Amino acid sequence: MLGQKNQKIGVIVQARMDSTRLPGKVLMELNKNERVLDLLIMRLKLSKFLNEIIIATTPKKKNSLIIEAAESHNVSFFIGSEKNVLERYYKAAKQFNLDIVIRATSDNPFVDPFILDDMIEFYQENNYDCIKNVSHGSTNFPVGFDIEIFSFEVLESVYKLVEDNWDKEHVTRYIYDHPKDFTIFLYNKENLKKFGSLRLTIDEKEDLLLCQEVYKRLINKGKQFDFTIYDILEIIEKEPELMNINKYIKKIQKNAK
Repeated sequence: MLGQKNQKIGVIVQARMDSTRLPGKVLMELNKNERVLDLLIMRLKLSKFLNEIIIATTPKKKNSLIIEAAESHNVSFFIGSEKNVLERYYKAAKQFNLDIVIRATSDNPFVDPFILDDMIEFYQENNYDCIKNVSHGSTNFPVGFDIEIFSFEVLESVYKLVEDNWDKEHVTRYIYDHPKDFTIFLYNKENLKKFGSLRLTIDEKEDLLLCQEVYKRLINKGKQFDFTIYDILEIIEKEPELMNINKYIKKIQKNAK
């Protein structure tokens, strides 16, 4: 279903098998039936507004497993630059004729499709170059629920402007580093309980373990795919000790900066 204004809306999910810290993480099992990428795709399919789900990977042979996963869910895939992720996004968006581009990463299996739809509607009703919902404690969303939305025109302008290799590796970094050139909005939900140390992204084995434990509890509640961020935060509120599973990772990352 096309969104308002007949704009073609697509999410581009960057995915590759050779992650530095946890190789192959996107196809690791969350339970015996679902892998990380499988769950993310099934979640994104719940969106009312997405016209296209594109798994953007690279030409390396091992990434053929990612393409197989995309095909098994009957979603699109794109093969592009390994290091220039910005170019990968731009060319994927151009090939699939997207008007509105949503950025998601394959190591965030719990991205909320209902929040995504709220953000798409907000984006279409307002006039911002870019909106995002996770920003170093500036919103109530924990790490792992990251959604970024921008137009193809904004993506194209960034693609043409960027020269630094670091900016090419990080699709939207240039936008946030040039706030005078782009209008940016931080999307928040005031009724979300904030857990400052909660991270539900997968960088390390402990991250995967926490996501597995949370997902096990969601399944026990009968919520295999259609759970919300509120369902997850309810689990954390009842069992805050779950956050101990990967709490040291945040400290390591802070010290590494």
